[in-house]
Amino acid sequence: MSFSIQIVTHNSARTIQTCLESVSHQLDVAFDLCIIDNASSDETVSMILAAGFDVTVNVENTGYAAAHNQALELTTSPYVLTLNPDVRLEPGYLRRIQALLDSDPRCGSAMGLILRVDDLDDDTSIVDSAGTYMRRSRRQGLRFDGAPVDSVPNGVAPIFGPDGAAAVYRRAMLEDIAVDGEIFDEDFFIHKEDIDINWRAQLRGWTSALVPEARARHVRTFRPGNRADIPPEVRIHAVRNRYLLMLKNDRLPHLLADLWFIAPYEAAIWAYMLARERDSLWALLKSMPLFGKMLPKRGIIQQRRVIDWRDLRRRWREEPLLGHTPAIDSNLAEETE
Repeated sequence: MSFSIQIVTHNSARTIQTCLESVSHQLDVAFDLCIIDNASSDETVSMILAAGFDVTVNVENTGYAAAHNQALELTTSPYVLTLNPDVRLEPGYLRRIQALLDSDPRCGSAMGLILRVDDLDDDTSIVDSAGTYMRRSRRQGLRFDGAPVDSVPNGVAPIFGPDGAAAVYRRAMLEDIAVDGEIFDEDFFIHKEDIDINWRAQLRGWTSALVPEARARHVRTFRPGNRADIPPEVRIHAVRNRYLLMLKNDRLPHLLADLWFIAPYEAAIWAYMLARERDSLWALLKSMPLFGKMLPKRGIIQQRRVIDWRDLRRRWREEPLLGHTPAIDSNLAEETE
């Protein structure tokens, strides 16, 4: 099989049937499907079984990251698609991305253009994500978030890394960036685990690309402007994992260079928690022991990195994607300080 399609579900009954139908339409590539259910209490599991698919059911919610690691251990394909159950793939999604990955062995990940919908059967002309990027404040962003589809340039373009909603990874890349055998960081539980993968991959010199001809639709729950609708535990992970990301992957010269961007954003985060989200504040403080677990991971990541922080900042910017489609540089893995 060329692809392993991994879906982690948790109370996903609203969208899982349409998601699985779209997977069945990827007829032009060979794939196997691995579904891990994280203790759903709705009809998700019965709907998966009724559709004729097998599912591994966890008795408790182990977290998004751990469930994807679980799926990775059950599969062996050279390419892996992490597919959210609230995503509908258009036909040809995997074939178009495979063509790119087959042609460039240093490209470790890719994604298609994801369109934003409120229902997976909706039509839309609004972009949900064309890849991820990092602001100098260390707040991640989605490229072309909310922009018209026709504003996205045609042709393959380099990105910091794919959005985990429909990300395709080269298995060799995932194994290369593993820390003590762990690919997705299970301490993240949920949220920003895809940004962590992207950051570690960039530090190892792997490239990533957007393939805009590949298309998907996504019902995005967590996006700017609707934080109040997000479950409290997800909001807590979103704040906490910001610091885990920096502890593991950032460097002091990089942080100091961007201090004027980081400090105001930090002040805004803490002011908001104090005024509106005290639960997140206390949960963050209680998570302090977890931060110490990042230091050994940091040591491994920084020892193995092959690019300087200046090159990293060039890679994670949003602007290189706008208005042109530069070629993927397959020699970046050879860069050193």
